[in-house]
Amino acid sequence: MPELEPILDEGSVTSAFRYTPAVCVGDLVMVSGQVGVGHDGEPAGDDFLTQAHQAFANLAQVLKEAGSSLSRVAKVTIYLTEQAQFDHVPDLRERYFTPPYPADTTVVVRALARPGLLVEIEAVAVR
Repeated sequence: MPELEPILDEGSVTSAFRYTPAVCVGDLVMVSGQVGVGHDGEPAGDDFLTQAHQAFANLAQVLKEAGSSLSRVAKVTIYLTEQAQFDHVPDLRERYFTPPYPADTTVVVRALARPGLLVEIEAVAVR
């Protein structure tokens, strides 16, 4: 049975909320939802694109710490708080992923875990 290998980010906001940024099982990397916040835990901005770019940067950082990258993402789930934000999703996929693009589910939700958050991205990748 493969062991669970947590990818920790000690001292970050993740430790305050009691979750692990990613868990690896063999070569599989499962990344917790990444939102558009900076290292201080505050939203990167008030607009969708600013937060989306920060969320992708956060995703890329966690993947790097796990020995993977955005080019190794097999499945992504993107949570949006407004339907109109979906208009940006194809361009974001093109900017941050490479063909063949990962499997994708995009979901519009009423709200995310904290007020002011507009997008959250979770992923499954390989190392």
